[in-house]
Formats: sequence, structure tokens, C-alpha cells
Amino acid sequence: MEGGGAIRPITQFAEGQQELSFQGVGAPASPDALEALSAHFDDKQISSVDPFSRFAAAATLEALLDSGLLQEKPLLSQAAIIYGSASGGNASIEAGYSRVFFSRLPNLHPMTIPRYMSSAAVSHLSMLFGIRGHCLAVSSACASSAHAIGEAVHFIRAGRGSIVISGGSDASLTFGSLLGWKALQAMAPDACRPFSAERKGMVIGEGAATLVLEEETHALKRGARIYAEVCGSGSTADARHITQPDPENAASAIKAAHVDAGFLVDAPILISAHGTGTRLNDRSEALALRMAYPESLHRHRVIATKSAHGHMLGATGAMEFLLAIVALNEKAAPPILGYLGPDPECDLPLVLAPEPIACEIAMSASFAFGGLNSVLIAKTYRH
Repeated sequence: MEGGGAIRPITQFAEGQQELSFQGVGAPASPDALEALSAHFDDKQISSVDPFSRFAAAATLEALLDSGLLQEKPLLSQAAIIYGSASGGNASIEAGYSRVFFSRLPNLHPMTIPRYMSSAAVSHLSMLFGIRGHCLAVSSACASSAHAIGEAVHFIRAGRGSIVISGGSDASLTFGSLLGWKALQAMAPDACRPFSAERKGMVIGEGAATLVLEEETHALKRGARIYAEVCGSGSTADARHITQPDPENAASAIKAAHVDAGFLVDAPILISAHGTGTRLNDRSEALALRMAYPESLHRHRVIATKSAHGHMLGATGAMEFLLAIVALNEKAAPPILGYLGPDPECDLPLVLAPEPIACEIAMSASFAFGGLNSVLIAKTYRH
């Protein structure tokens, strides 16, 4: 809301090879984010895992403290975890390959695979917090955590459990990962400027976001603080191209989420856009929004928080959904940062300065590589 963000110049080196470097911008997580873990777990439990698992643990600790579940061990032990990651343990993969290819050592650290597997964060959340229920890792590129939350909603609706820990985590600010994104020619040299005429691409971020989803009666009975009701989710696949989005199928995911939620598309909605800041993706998303809200788009407000926290890959859907829920509760929408002027093909009701909002419905959209689309809808909770 204050116009600040995490995007800043970064330099990453190949491990042990200072002549191999990446220089650009990124949105690294603050080291302070991990400090709270030391109050609950010993150093070995924290340091022995990949950063993406540590981020997941830090976010989940915050969520469980806020929910009051950390003090209810028997209840927590029966909870489920459905959690997303696009890349898993990039730092552990690179450390292993560096050991073999650069240092010419004949073996890897024995924990290399357990650290980098995409389900490692879920396993560590289970172990750290004593959660013994249904535990599942979801990986669908940049829609991973949005898909995870959608599946968590349906898990509870189906009566399979009352509490699901859901969200996502990624830590892809590593030398090899950054070179991979650079090769796609999708990275901005300075800032992420969603829907701006002068946008030049995306900025990679890192971190995690965790939400506690709980069946309403169960939450009320134990006196939990309820921030919002998650009312709908919609998912589609483009079945078309591995990197080029299809606005028609993105719009179909939005419409499916509204049908699932039972909401019409004309009430004022806070739209948390995918908003990567690339020329193609932003224009495709703008078209998808016009398709989904042909008559009512002007009544809605569009935010794009990647301009502040970067593209957190598998964590970004959960982060953007969480921030939209915070905005509903605060009745205030955060601005899109770095905006340099309108693109006629991205003609949307953008929030360009902090502003009060009267919306009681939020829609958060995630459109991932591979044409995997996931949309979530929440509303202000009234009891």
C-alpha cells in the first residue's frame, strides 16, 4: 500500500565459479522471514532442508500461529496438507551438479534427492508440525499453489476432512534457474510493470504463502478468526502451446470459478491479475478478462502484485489470493508499481494508486506455462 516492493538488483554466481554470473533484478525473500523458525525448531531441522522448504515452513508457522492451531496438537495432527511448488529444490540441484561438474567429485550429498524433490516441502511441513492426515504435493508451474488451494476446497466440500493447510513455495533465485528464465527472453532488466505500455518482462521472486482452509462449522466451534469464505475455483487447460497462453480458455477458467461460487459476474469484484509484465501474457490476460466480464469489467478493480513481490512461480497464486483477501478485509487495494502509461490492448480498470474499495468479492487468476489455468474466488465473511 505504501508503494514499496522487494524487487532490486541481484547478482548470482555459479557455485564455486565466480566467473559465471547472472546480473539483473529479482525479488529475494527477506532473511527476517526465517527468524521465527528458530524459536520453534532446532538449527538442524531448519538448515538441513532446501530454501523452498524453509520458506514453506516459515509461512506455515505464521498461518498456524494466526489460526490458533499450533496450540491444538491433536486437531492439527489430523489435518491435511495440499501444497504447491513449481520447481522444488533448485538450490539443492545446483549444489549437486556443481559438486560433480565443477569440483569433479564422484558422488553427491546423500540427501540431495530428498532435498530437491518437489514434495520435500510437504514432507517437512508434516514432520515439523506433526500433521498425519492426507498430504499431497501439487506441481503445475505458476498455477501450482492456486491449484492446491482449489483442491483443498474440494477436499473439504467432499467431507474428507475439516482442515487443510494449503499454499505454495518456491526458491528459484539460483544461477541456473535465472539463466533458464533469461533464455526465454521474458525477464525485465529493471522492474515488473504489469499492463504498462513500457513493460519489458517479468521479475523472478521467491518465498511462500500459506492459508488455513477450514470447514465453516468446525472453525466457528473452535473460535477461529475467519478472514474470508473461499467460494469457488475453476480450472482449464489450453491444450494448445507450452508457453503461449490462450485467452479463451483463461476466460473459461474465470467463468467456471464464478459458476462454482454461484456468483454473477456483474457485482463489483477485486481482480488479482496474473500480471506477469510480459507483453504477450498481459495482452492475453486483458483479453481474457474482457471475455469473462464483457459488460461489467468497468465496475471491477484490477491489482497486479507481482509488481511488488515478483513472480514467485509455484507460490505466486497463493500469495496473490492471500493479498486479495487482505485487501477485502482492509477495504483498500494496493497499487500496481512502476506503471509508465497505458497499453491500448490492456485497457483495464487498473489500481494505480492506493485506493479504498467497497468490493466484497475477490477473484485471483493464475495462468501457467503449459496452458494450465486456475482461478479462485473468495468473498468477505459474514456470520
